[in-house]
Amino acid sequence: MIGARSAFLGALLALAVAIAYQGVVRLVEASGARDQPALILILLLAAFLGVLTAVMTRMLRLPGATAPTVLVLGWTLVPVILAAIPSAATQLFGGDGALSAGQALALATATVAAAVTLGVPAERR
Repeated sequence: MIGARSAFLGALLALAVAIAYQGVVRLVEASGARDQPALILILLLAAFLGVLTAVMTRMLRLPGATAPTVLVLGWTLVPVILAAIPSAATQLFGGDGALSAGQALALATATVAAAVTLGVPAERR
């Protein structure tokens, strides 16, 4: 039962990560930042997204490896699945599976942020 719970909550978190990342990208594009400042903003927001994912993983008492897995699935697999669904709402968050250099760097940043956050010991009870 714990494995099914972890898989279900992990899938929900991956969906949330995909939607949040697309929101971050749209926010940076709307800010008017170009080239280097845009990449720096996306990296900072991606690191924050990684920390939030790690915190959610810890709050839901999921295994530690769930956070990096959720980030990778949310960046690569979920957008492809959303793009395959013929709906205007899912097309907004869909995309192809290929990562650009900036996206790959943002994913690596978010994954490292999640790993560092999970490496900090939880409070003792």
